[in-house]
Amino acid sequence: MSQQEWQGFKWAEMVLRQEKIPTLDKPLIITVCPVGALFSRKQNPDQPYSPQEIAEQAVAACNEGAAMVHLHNRDERGYHKSTVELMKETVDKIVTKCPDVIIQPSSCEGYAEDTTQYTYGTVKPMVDALHAISKKHMESTIFTPVSYCLEHVDEATEPEVTLAQEKNSVLTIQYLQEHGIKPEFMNHNWEGIQNVVEWLIKPGILQKPYLMSMGPGMHNTAPVHLDPWGHLYVLGMMKMMPEGSVIGISAGGRNWLSLSVFAMLMGVDIVRVGMEDHLWMYPHKDEKIRNNADEVRKIATIARELGRPIATPAEARKIMGIQ
Repeated sequence: MSQQEWQGFKWAEMVLRQEKIPTLDKPLIITVCPVGALFSRKQNPDQPYSPQEIAEQAVAACNEGAAMVHLHNRDERGYHKSTVELMKETVDKIVTKCPDVIIQPSSCEGYAEDTTQYTYGTVKPMVDALHAISKKHMESTIFTPVSYCLEHVDEATEPEVTLAQEKNSVLTIQYLQEHGIKPEFMNHNWEGIQNVVEWLIKPGILQKPYLMSMGPGMHNTAPVHLDPWGHLYVLGMMKMMPEGSVIGISAGGRNWLSLSVFAMLMGVDIVRVGMEDHLWMYPHKDEKIRNNADEVRKIATIARELGRPIATPAEARKIMGIQ
């Protein structure tokens, strides 16, 4: 070794010259879904039911970094139910404390009597009712372009079957876009991605950016709880996403944390968390989730440790194309 100042080895110099890797160089949008239509307090005693309980958890989640709140409602017994009055009460309580947050009611809420389907017949009266209050009460919504069946624990109750159809998808999405509501597509499997591309993107109906979320571990999906298959499944869905997509992950089941972090490492734009789809905090422990804010805090902490800032509601609107 010469006496001149040591410059290191050639391989180290090659590393020094490497360009930055842009995968993580963008803000992460966090969506919280405080309550859905699936779990009851029998499964999780801390599941919120009333507008006050839902709003309190939503506000706490927003304070931890959630930019968007995806909403369902329950009645006093915990059954999935939605009325204009329930949704208005819930939204009003949230925006009083978090005026900038994006409000995203579920579009299957059943404003048409006795139905919870993602159809034009249910979406139109819902939009009309909420926008009659204010545009703030519905800025985005979920649309599911896949076919699936939800079976109740009570075998006497008929299963709820959803069939993805082109005519319904076109009518619904056109109506949402005409009223300034950004649709987010919940693709529980590859069928949804293909349907969105063939029915809405190729004909030029869907406006960019396309909000394309992956829903592994939810309805009608492959067994993503098996490692490493769950991660490969997410990777495969990401590679199928059409150009111009803002990509989200909405992982359900025990493995939601691992799948969400994997998707964050792959550069997804949105991570959805919350007690709608999750019972357990960790895939390997029986620790039940006590509050939606705990999930948001965990995802936000991991994102920041990866060098990814958390998107504000204003930044999220710009990224997702919400006016």
